[in-house]
Amino acid sequence: MNSRQNRFPFAGRTACALLAAAGLLAGCAVPVTRTTRVVQDPWNAPVASATYVQYGTVSRIEEISTHVGDSGGGSVLGAVIGGVLGNTVGHGMGRAAATGLGIFGGAVIGDNIERNNAQAASSVVYRVFVRFDDGSQRSFDYRGLNGLRDGERVRLDHGVLDRA
Repeated sequence: MNSRQNRFPFAGRTACALLAAAGLLAGCAVPVTRTTRVVQDPWNAPVASATYVQYGTVSRIEEISTHVGDSGGGSVLGAVIGGVLGNTVGHGMGRAAATGLGIFGGAVIGDNIERNNAQAASSVVYRVFVRFDDGSQRSFDYRGLNGLRDGERVRLDHGVLDRA
């Protein structure tokens, strides 16, 4: 047995344990927080002929933000990968320094990747509430309003809401 094997007898097992722990922690990620709603329930839609059209007025518009939170898993996974990669570089104290830098750099990069993915998945949805002339009320969710405002007259034609 050479002197290198005596100084770091558990290095291989430690790396495997770190990878296993990272895999377990990645499974504990925070779920996405998102507000969802059915725009039109087909089971409760009015039954009508092919020319059925409803008119109404926009009663209010709500802005709904969907947000995907950070779980911290990106930092942990990045640190583990960076540490493993850093541990493959150099010998002796240089290897220890490379491992430490790999852990730090991997954590920073992993956190940035997770944060960018969360921002890309977050969005704004507008819920438009309409009071129809027959007294019924419904809401519709849209990604953009195209200038639609409270109090504006609208027409519902085959499930499509448009200005009257």
